[in-house]
Amino acid sequence: MPNKGLVTPFLGALQACVSVLLTMCYGFAARRLHLIHETTINDMLGLGVKLLLPALLIVRLGEQLHLGTAMNYIPVIIWSVLYTSASIALGHSLSRLLSLPQWVTPACSFNNTTSLPLLLLRSLQSVGSLKLILRHGETTSSAIDRAQSYFLVCGVISKTIAYIVGPKMLQDRGDSLSTSEERHRTTSIAEDEQLTEETSLLPQRVQQARTSAGNLVRQSTHWLGSLFPHRVKQELLAPFESPFADVAIICTILGTVLGLVPLLHRAFFFDEEDGGIFNAWLTASVSNLGGLFTTLQIFMVGCKLGITFERMVADGHSGGIPVKAITTIFVVRLVVWPALSVSLIYGLAKRTRLLGDDPMLWFSMMLMPAGPPALVISGLAELSQASEVEKMVIAKTLTIMYALSPFVCFSITGALKASEAVLKEKG
Repeated sequence: MPNKGLVTPFLGALQACVSVLLTMCYGFAARRLHLIHETTINDMLGLGVKLLLPALLIVRLGEQLHLGTAMNYIPVIIWSVLYTSASIALGHSLSRLLSLPQWVTPACSFNNTTSLPLLLLRSLQSVGSLKLILRHGETTSSAIDRAQSYFLVCGVISKTIAYIVGPKMLQDRGDSLSTSEERHRTTSIAEDEQLTEETSLLPQRVQQARTSAGNLVRQSTHWLGSLFPHRVKQELLAPFESPFADVAIICTILGTVLGLVPLLHRAFFFDEEDGGIFNAWLTASVSNLGGLFTTLQIFMVGCKLGITFERMVADGHSGGIPVKAITTIFVVRLVVWPALSVSLIYGLAKRTRLLGDDPMLWFSMMLMPAGPPALVISGLAELSQASEVEKMVIAKTLTIMYALSPFVCFSITGALKASEAVLKEKG
């Protein structure tokens, strides 16, 4: 069949997307059947963000980042900043042009860059779609680990930008919040996004060590910020007021050091006979923790959507379905950005050496801007003092967008075929 080369990867991508959606539905069903309590959902989501995701970040970044691959992460950092900034501008322009609610701007700006793409990668591995872009002699598992490290770096950057500018997107309501109040509430929203209880699961000494490390980072950034004017300083220090940034930045630095220092990289990530004295026990245990993140987080997102559905049913005045807003977000996140990113990254990979020779890097960068909005949008609605009706409308939008998430299979297919074409030409 002439279309066989396109149909096969499309069916594989569709199966992977449906697998992720079903995992979310299992969480939704578990909540609807009252198999899990809301406090447990909050605790598990918080555990994922504060413990499991940092563990995954340290292991994947430290394992994949070394002197030979360090240059691959520069395009990821630049691309993450560029597409997020462009998404903000596009979302703002469309919201004003189409007279959409203010929350549409962050919904168009910040997509799910961690749990959803990470689980999609595992699902793609199970259906064998990624074999199209493997380099000679490479295993699918090693390619997946490398792609995960790219998405994790992108996720840290995207979330940090969200905490810098996200709250300000919804501040034009006539509120007169002071700077201190705004920072305090931004921190509260960050904690709400992480959905944690205030009581830590860590021993007292570990809490003190983490606090000391966080204080050191904040003191260093405040000293650096003191060199700039007051307005610029507020912009620079905004991400460091977030608990997410606190943990993510420390873990990113730790993973980078473990990866780039040859002695540490060998000790933590090489086989024992090659000098990996920590690999079999310490690294393996941290890797086991990180491995729990992807499936558990998507399952808990389904549970959270189940809670949202219950509240909508209980509240007879939950507002209508914002068809125009959902259509705009869908077009931006699942049509426009996939088309732009696949075309742009394909052109750069084919005609330049800026993106190196790693097809998993090209594939990952093509998919980074695609996908439904991040759940942080709900937190931003709290910060903007939105009405209960508006919060329910946002919740409906997120639920519908995640139900439509299998449409990302078109983006996956395009990214696979484009990366395969470049690989064949350069191979």
